[in-house]
Amino acid sequence: MKKVLIVSYNFPPLNTIASKRYGIMCKYFEQYGYEPYILTTRHDRNYIEWNVRFDLDLPVKEEHIIRLGKSRDNYAVSNKLIRFIIYLLEKGKIASATLDARAFGWYEEVKKSIDLEKIRDVDIIIGTHPEMGNLYVARYLSNQIGCPYIIDIRDLISDYKEVPDCCKNIRWVDRIIEKAILGKARGIVTVTPGFCRILKKRFPKNRFKVVFNGYENSLFNDQGRKARIEGSKDKYLYYAGSLYSHRLESFELLVKCLKKINHESGERVKLVIRSIGPKKLDTEAKKIVKWENMQEYIHILEPVSEEVVRQEQENAYINIILSTLHEDDRALMTTIPGKLYELLNTKVPVLAIAQEKSDIGKVLNYAQKGVASASAESISDFIMNDYKNYEGNENIKYFTRENQARKLCRFMDEVLEVT
Repeated sequence: MKKVLIVSYNFPPLNTIASKRYGIMCKYFEQYGYEPYILTTRHDRNYIEWNVRFDLDLPVKEEHIIRLGKSRDNYAVSNKLIRFIIYLLEKGKIASATLDARAFGWYEEVKKSIDLEKIRDVDIIIGTHPEMGNLYVARYLSNQIGCPYIIDIRDLISDYKEVPDCCKNIRWVDRIIEKAILGKARGIVTVTPGFCRILKKRFPKNRFKVVFNGYENSLFNDQGRKARIEGSKDKYLYYAGSLYSHRLESFELLVKCLKKINHESGERVKLVIRSIGPKKLDTEAKKIVKWENMQEYIHILEPVSEEVVRQEQENAYINIILSTLHEDDRALMTTIPGKLYELLNTKVPVLAIAQEKSDIGKVLNYAQKGVASASAESISDFIMNDYKNYEGNENIKYFTRENQARKLCRFMDEVLEVT
């Protein structure tokens, strides 16, 4: 049995998409020849911007989990040069995907605290992105114990466009650091084919594998499918997850479509939002609803347990995904939100407010589970009638977490064979 060390800042019981990636998938590793060990942080449950829950089950024994440091927005970086650079970036209102206090702070914490003898017999390391600190740690530990590392890309590093208000970016610096980390990796795993295409052009000599986030069969049981929300007689669309600036634009388009449907068709169609934040964008979303005078039909509610979310998803008549409306945004056009795979495993069609040519649209088309559209007319048509044509097909089974875990373990075998 080979040993793999997974470096992931987010891990169960923290319930986020970043936690689920390996928090669910690695429970299948042993049947494919790998004993998983986890390097993560201690989460203090003191999230200010994000209303996340701490209810995910641990997929491995607690003694196989190394928790170092305490999660918080910033660490006190001890390296004077790095601390000065970060200070200058903050003062100049410059955003970076690679140079931030949390990434370097946790990296320094790991270097200071980890007992290398406990991981000396690890065969391979996986560094997951985000967070950037995971990649710094993976490369460091690989050098210290002399085993290869691979990088798992869930979000692109240097291709981001969204930055905090009033900030500029320094993508050229991020590209240099990206090359230093990914260029030395023995393999690169991406969560979408689009990410793979982008990175292959930069790292043509590296090994690549696409391992989708996937869904877990056990998430939806018969009892959950039969559950009904008491007192809910209205048709409703449903969205659960986080909000970002690009998703607000898609949200506004959906709100306008629903306004037209409710005012012109005689139908009463609601939209239920279970947002985990950030709170600032929740406020912006509520402003959009108020501006369009849709408070009667659109409800932005507090986060609830995952079981309640699953029941509400099953009771909706359409589940919603929000993404970019702009074809020229390569990073977001090739991003597939993790929740999409879980929605494939419901009985409910999916409507993505996104470009049809996006990777989201390609998955929905492959599974015949719904559509992606940035057209107000086709969005309205789907909501009113076309949703009935999308029940899903056998291709959905390709995206199970177990199947994706098998692919990843076979990829690690390939990397180790040539090391």
